[in-house]
Amino acid sequence: MSELELAAIIGMALVTYLTRIGGLLVTAERTSLNGFTERFLKNLPAALLAALISPKLATGDVSIWLAAAITVAVVWKFKNTLLGVAAGTFSCAAIRWLI
Repeated sequence: MSELELAAIIGMALVTYLTRIGGLLVTAERTSLNGFTERFLKNLPAALLAALISPKLATGDVSIWLAAAITVAVVWKFKNTLLGVAAGTFSCAAIRWLI
């Protein structure tokens, strides 16, 4: 990778970051969330995960079903979604490696 390519990548990353943080800074003080919007944003990650995972579960792949069961068990036991996703990812990889 040349220096020009690296500079272009760093520049694009910087512009993207500044655009996102700039929008947040401009609107943060002017807007307040109502109850519905707060509940919607709070539940959005779980809804997105369900939307991403459900088509895979429909395929009937055993490794996916076992990994999903492990994920649910870990999240239920430890109340930590990130730990559950990590456990599901690693268990799916391990099951596929074993099968």
